[in-house]
Amino acid sequence: MTSLIRCKACGYVTREGKIKDVCPACGVPAKMFGPYTDTISPKRRLILGLHLHPIMVHFPQAFSITLFLLLVLSHFVYAEIKWMYLYAIIVISFFLPFSVILALLTGLFDGKIRFRKVTTPLLKKKMILGVLLLITSIALAFVTFSRQLTASPAYEIITLLTILAVACGAGLGLIGGQLTDAKLPG
Repeated sequence: MTSLIRCKACGYVTREGKIKDVCPACGVPAKMFGPYTDTISPKRRLILGLHLHPIMVHFPQAFSITLFLLLVLSHFVYAEIKWMYLYAIIVISFFLPFSVILALLTGLFDGKIRFRKVTTPLLKKKMILGVLLLITSIALAFVTFSRQLTASPAYEIITLLTILAVACGAGLGLIGGQLTDAKLPG
């Protein structure tokens, strides 16, 4: 069985003999490592090691921010290429709800595996914000596909929905950071 070691400063865990001079995560000297016994079952460790939720959660955030930037930049481009921005907005608006659904599902799965339950106060807040983001993304896709994108009320509605989506993503990220701090303080 492989012996594990853990950085006393940041909590980084690796196999013994893999560290040279410094911790690859925080840079403290290698002497800061001590023996570590993993208390998580190998099957559970394998699932957590896939990092499904941390990977999936970046898609809705990136889509939301990209939508906002495209909406803002579309005001400053030549009319000849504005249609490219509008098509990109339509495509991203279509995929946003699907990415939110995947992020929510992987979040529920990750919460169950990582914390053994999904009813903790922070996870409840994340679920509420996640559902709000899902509703916002569905409304955004609906407005994008049901109206003329450049028409006056649609453009403002899409912009407001995009701002709300970015705010939900930021809130989810802040709560996710608190959960990470709970596992790895500092």
